[in-house]
Amino acid sequence: MFGSQAITWVSSFLLLLFLPRYLGSEDYGRLYLALSIKMMLGLLIDFGGNFLIPKEVARSAKVGSKILNSYLVLRILLWVISIGIILLFSEVMGYSEHVSLLILILAVGKLFEGGSSAIFAFFQGIERMEYPALGSIVERIFVAMFSIGALLMGADSMMIAIIIAVGALIHLLINLWYSRRFVTINCQFDFKVFKLLHSAMPYFLFSLFSVIYYRVDAVMLSAMVPEEVTGWYGGAYRFFDMVMMLPIVYKSVIFPVFAKLWKSDDGVLEQTMGKSLKLILILGVASSVLIFIFAENIIQFFMGLEEYASSVIVLQIFALSIPIIYVDLILGTAIIGAANGEKGWATVGFFAIFLNIGVNYLLIPYTQASFMNGGVGAAAATFVTELFMLISAIYLLPAHYFETFKISFITKPVIAGALMAGAIWLFGSIGLYWMISAFLGGVIYIAGLFAVKMFDKKEMEIIKSLSSARKIKVMLSIDNAES
Repeated sequence: MFGSQAITWVSSFLLLLFLPRYLGSEDYGRLYLALSIKMMLGLLIDFGGNFLIPKEVARSAKVGSKILNSYLVLRILLWVISIGIILLFSEVMGYSEHVSLLILILAVGKLFEGGSSAIFAFFQGIERMEYPALGSIVERIFVAMFSIGALLMGADSMMIAIIIAVGALIHLLINLWYSRRFVTINCQFDFKVFKLLHSAMPYFLFSLFSVIYYRVDAVMLSAMVPEEVTGWYGGAYRFFDMVMMLPIVYKSVIFPVFAKLWKSDDGVLEQTMGKSLKLILILGVASSVLIFIFAENIIQFFMGLEEYASSVIVLQIFALSIPIIYVDLILGTAIIGAANGEKGWATVGFFAIFLNIGVNYLLIPYTQASFMNGGVGAAAATFVTELFMLISAIYLLPAHYFETFKISFITKPVIAGALMAGAIWLFGSIGLYWMISAFLGGVIYIAGLFAVKMFDKKEMEIIKSLSSARKIKVMLSIDNAES
């Protein structure tokens, strides 16, 4: 999964270098809006399957095949319904013909993504993530190479949307090929699955609510500010979205583990929870500090300050949200995977929508009038909403889940982060190139973690074993994984 994510980051960074520059803030704003609507469409097609399938497969592999095939049929039916909803929504919002066609093309790609994500969820349940990772690698490389080539030849956002849709089809075909080893895909709908669909409703609602409060900002921005402002916001959000992939990878791996440990009474669940929060805070603090400090350099490098200077402050606000969102992902995974608190978590997501919309409604016009940048208000709304999610998650989880969590899991990364920030300031004062400063700052951050004794004896042994060349070769080898 991390190997796949490395490829994803490289391809995403390459796209970020080309898309905003060659499309311009206005056309990039159209593409970002269409991608955001596609994300919301995907939640209707998913109908909670991305949580329900791995959870049920992890607990009982016997029902996995029926659930997977039933969900594939269900997603096709929901996709047909969704197309009508999308066309109606575009008409009501008064989108231009260009934007409406962009949404339609990406919606076709979303059908392929729906099939891929269902198979991905099955692999997640049996903890064989190497196969969908290969599909993701091929898709990302294809989309990056052909998009960059098309942009160099003068293509607009329409061609980029077509390439994204074709990439999703390729990903689906690869997943279907590898799935033959573990499950028969016959797309037969088992009506007994309706009982599970009832169980899936909380997952569906939370997924729907979370994507709405994540993506409604783009819709509100498009209705309240010029398209170029949406483009500024989309540029910062694109980079922020890539950073979010790291905890999402970990969440994908840990979810079936939480699902298996839901009835454990030997303390393993609590240890897994504590270790997960410890790891995610280490990653979150480092990411937050680096992005906040180098926001201007990042925007300059990927998009250019001439047209996207207003994206800098938006990215810095997003950087402050990163540790909170990282922790929210782990707590939410524990609530759904082990604590069976999906109904409560869905309720939290429901209230988060109204909070997010309300804060956006107040802050977007205010920041647009005050700073000529409504994206600042939208980014602040994300921070407020995630803080609400964090407080709610802590309230929903049983107290014993936090038995192994220590306050030092927060203070020690913060201390190491402060050391990193100080070192970066010194590097900047002598004129060191920002990427070199960021790399050296990361080294100092890691050294700081060891200096404050962040890792216990057993964790040090794991780090040493994972650092060996032989262990890395084993982890990257599918043949060894199968044996």
